Amino acid sequence: MKREELNSWFIQGTSAGEKIIVVLFCIVFLVSNQHAFSQDRRIIPFRSRDINFDGIPDEDIWSSLESFPLVMHYPNNGRTPEQKTDVRLFFDNTYLYIGASMYYNDPEMITRIGKTRDYASWDSDWIGISIDTYNDKQNMLLFFVNTNGIRTDATTQNDLLNGMNDINFNYNTFWDAISKIDDSLWQVEIRIPLSSLRFQGNTDKVTMGIIILRGIANSDNPDYGQATWPLVPQSKGTYPYWKASMGEEVDFPGLKSKKPAYLTPYLLGGINRFYDTDILEAKTDYKYEAGADFKYGLTNNLTLDLTANTDFAQVEADREQFNLTRFSLFFPEKRLFFQEKSDVFDFSFTQYDNLFYSRNIGLYKGNPVRIYGGLRLTGRAGEWDLGFLDMQTAKFEDLSGQNFGILRTKRKILNQKSYLGGIITSRIGNGRTYNIAYGIDSRLNLFGDDYLTLKWAQTFKNNSGNSLFSLQPTHAYAKWEKKRTEGFNYEFLLDWSGENYIPGIGLKARDNFFLKGATFRYAWLPGKESLLNSHYIFTKNYIYNSSVDGSLESVMSSAGWSFVTKKTLEGQLYLNWELEDIKETYYIVSPDIFVPQGRYNFFSLYGYLYATSPDRSLGISLSSEAGSYYDGNKFSVSLQPGLNIGSGIMIDGNYRIDRVTFNDRSQKYTNSIFGLKGTFMYTTKLTLTTYVQYNTFSHRIITNVRFRYNIREGSDFYIVYNEGIDSSVKANFLTDQENENRTFLIKYTYTFAF
Repeated sequence: MKREELNSWFIQGTSAGEKIIVVLFCIVFLVSNQHAFSQDRRIIPFRSRDINFDGIPDEDIWSSLESFPLVMHYPNNGRTPEQKTDVRLFFDNTYLYIGASMYYNDPEMITRIGKTRDYASWDSDWIGISIDTYNDKQNMLLFFVNTNGIRTDATTQNDLLNGMNDINFNYNTFWDAISKIDDSLWQVEIRIPLSSLRFQGNTDKVTMGIIILRGIANSDNPDYGQATWPLVPQSKGTYPYWKASMGEEVDFPGLKSKKPAYLTPYLLGGINRFYDTDILEAKTDYKYEAGADFKYGLTNNLTLDLTANTDFAQVEADREQFNLTRFSLFFPEKRLFFQEKSDVFDFSFTQYDNLFYSRNIGLYKGNPVRIYGGLRLTGRAGEWDLGFLDMQTAKFEDLSGQNFGILRTKRKILNQKSYLGGIITSRIGNGRTYNIAYGIDSRLNLFGDDYLTLKWAQTFKNNSGNSLFSLQPTHAYAKWEKKRTEGFNYEFLLDWSGENYIPGIGLKARDNFFLKGATFRYAWLPGKESLLNSHYIFTKNYIYNSSVDGSLESVMSSAGWSFVTKKTLEGQLYLNWELEDIKETYYIVSPDIFVPQGRYNFFSLYGYLYATSPDRSLGISLSSEAGSYYDGNKFSVSLQPGLNIGSGIMIDGNYRIDRVTFNDRSQKYTNSIFGLKGTFMYTTKLTLTTYVQYNTFSHRIITNVRFRYNIREGSDFYIVYNEGIDSSVKANFLTDQENENRTFLIKYTYTFAF
């Protein structure tokens, strides 16, 4: 009997008594089968049998498990993949095991690129799993392996509401993977220690959300692309295969948490030769250091990290930048200790406006400051996500010793996509100076794809005279937005920053402003027949007024088109208009190049294009901006080529030129930045990276060479060489001692597991 016929029979063809009997029967049926329905979830079984962890899941235990059937996500969503994938899971008392076999109709299509940890690129083929360990539909742990056996792990938050900004690829934990390729078959075995997973384990059954994802890099064939379990629609936002809300719930009966303890001491020695401008002669310093990090799982949900005499000698040099704006440049955090769990402490108004910016700790005017040590506590206590950090630094030049503290909390309210949170930060100097800040934030998913975000923060410092009831030390923020991949989207924004709002360990791009903004976007997913995977048109409009006197400061408006093809191309084109009211003379690079006080209108056209070869061996990113600039003109071009040679050599370049002319004042300026980075991966454990940069404005040639031998997970041997040369001084025939800084370091770390 069809559904429509059943409805008609129930409504028209039965007496009242018969209807009651039917209703009672349905209730009894539902109640009696409630348990059966709950068992529809996949069960990840417990097995105590050992396997030969060799990358080939061929033991009998694997064949006894149920496989997860993958379906195409991209480009042909919902289609059965032409390339077969066999994925099976189980756990024992120590590990979660994943065994996967990936078949290829054409073995020549197997792409093998990248041999360095966390090579997070779709230029290679991948297989992996995303796990919502708390089953909160907001956060996930990502574990992925490429054809060379390279591991990439990451965390996501906020159900990727903000796209890439909600993914932390700098997260690292302990796990293993082995990859094997034989003819047209690629096989992987993955084992993740239960101690590396944080989950609610207070019952006899743990429920998590998982997504299995296979990626095939060769995008020139429509049968290749990305396949998932479960089916993840393309319309579910940015990177939907990493969204916790897309995960399928699975049960782990009898899963028990582990409480790990890891001790990682280090030894470091080196030599630094530099030119001391105070005494006008070259000096040599010898460096000998030792320290340690300690990680311990206090509970199944809370992890404690301790660090002593923290060192970052192996960190890659910052990329050279040139600033044509009136505001400070932003440099990303590259130190692993601060990268890990960084998403826990995020309290951002915008990308460049945050109550906590970790580069304020251990760095001063671009120079490293000794960190005596500190602690970090992260995880979940009851319904609250928790992050606590305290670090102590030494005195450096005119800066006294500093203590940095931050407490961040967050919990769900109303529904899975809404939260309420708070933050407190402190910066206390040995000279009785202090800066205290607090903030309260929330995101409310009131209906559909509409979100209301509210944030409030205040700062207080010594001798400021700030008051709780004043707007001067206040930053207030409100945003209403509709966020979805397809159709009409909008964003309305109000952002206020008071005159005395000074976050002691934060970052702010602009002072004393009141921002009103509106963004509109319409997006399409054209379907299988189109060459485009997605595209959208947009307009963004922002007005800045002074929060002190209300005067107009800036107006910015742009409109354009963005697209992603199903092949190897993506791009963007937009027209930008700006109005700037300059209250004081603005010096661009020197007293000789400036913008006088006054009001200016100017237009520019911006274009961006990224393309890769079908085999992903070559990728090129090109962007350009041209137009008027205050009372002059500006032209900028940025070129970033990337070349993969075989599976073990990656060469990345970057070139940027900025040209500014003010013909009426006979002023002009041109600056170029060159960069070349070579990564030579002899094996998955041996890596040599060389990074050379040149800035024509500063005349500095900066070289950074790093050799890494990854003995095993958590244990590394580094050799680092850094050199800075002032080419303008060199041109004046001064000695090498007067213009060169050189550093040579050797560092060894070893992790003890308890």
